[in-house]
Amino acid sequence: MEVDDLTKDLDRQQALLEELHKLVDRPMRLMVVCGTQNRAILKYGIRQKLPTMLELVAGPGCSVCVMPAGHIDAFIKIAKQLKVITAACEDLIRVPGSNQSLATVWKKGARIEVISSPMDALDIARREPDFTVVYPAVGFEATAPSVAETILEAARLGINNFCVIPSIRLLPPTIDLLMLDPDLNIQGLLCSDHINTISDTKAYTELAKKHDLSCYIAGFEVVDILAGILSLVKQIRNGESLFDDHSAFVYSSADNRKARKMVSEVFFAVDTDWRGLGTIERSGFVIREELSLFDATKRFNVRFEEGLESCMCQCSAIISGRGLPPDCPAFGLACTPKNPVGPCMISDEGICHSYYKYNLQASRLIL
Repeated sequence: MEVDDLTKDLDRQQALLEELHKLVDRPMRLMVVCGTQNRAILKYGIRQKLPTMLELVAGPGCSVCVMPAGHIDAFIKIAKQLKVITAACEDLIRVPGSNQSLATVWKKGARIEVISSPMDALDIARREPDFTVVYPAVGFEATAPSVAETILEAARLGINNFCVIPSIRLLPPTIDLLMLDPDLNIQGLLCSDHINTISDTKAYTELAKKHDLSCYIAGFEVVDILAGILSLVKQIRNGESLFDDHSAFVYSSADNRKARKMVSEVFFAVDTDWRGLGTIERSGFVIREELSLFDATKRFNVRFEEGLESCMCQCSAIISGRGLPPDCPAFGLACTPKNPVGPCMISDEGICHSYYKYNLQASRLIL
């Protein structure tokens, strides 16, 4: 960033903070749904600079963090099969199941490849025709189009040694459930512009009306986040239940139509388990029967069963806005990034990992 641009950015940050301090005249509680935004808030010390009556809590916005132990157990069971390569994102590999993780079986000889996209997994399948390449599709609805596109591409090319473990979660039904708790007392949702990927703005508009919420889509820079918080504060003061979208990046209508079409061709919604939150109605995607060749759970006859999770981990309270990482007795003691007890400490998007890494540092709002 050029010096002039940096100066303007800092001036804008200061102006937004000053306006927030003028407007916050009562207790307000906002949920920051996205893990990336939570990380930025902690990295740049935004919490400490906000008015004392303005409280930010985390939501279930880290897809690795909400993956239940039973799903990890299924990933491990498939990874241990002969002639299988599991292609997974780095964060997922360390997430504990009931007794093991993918990292554990990797050390014992299972073939694991670290990748960054589902198309990477398909490329491995092309190169390794003698192996079945399995991609654990972990993510929220914003990831669904890329997974659907990869499955359709595999079908088009006839790459039959590629399959997916469908573990995509849908945020709107989960937020809907959380907002039914009157003790949570959330007045506004700060969301990331990831949700524009499949144009899910209608779902958030309905959430705003149903639960008297103020909602805002923001980017990931400090100015974007502060502007989003300011918009929420103004809405709350005015008694408005709105969905405000001023994100920096909005997909074209053609992109949205293409993404929705691919997702509907490949997936349909079912009741799904979330770590710490239980089974939530129509909150996950599974692969349609006509594409079952690419469904690893059917190819390997594996079901998602209930797993065992650490009783020390307070992840469920933290990802549902009912607490912050320091409220967990294991945080920073038994549970650290080097020795994580739960998934919120493993992933870079996890609130516990970000809290541990940044909250005790002398943070500033500049890079």
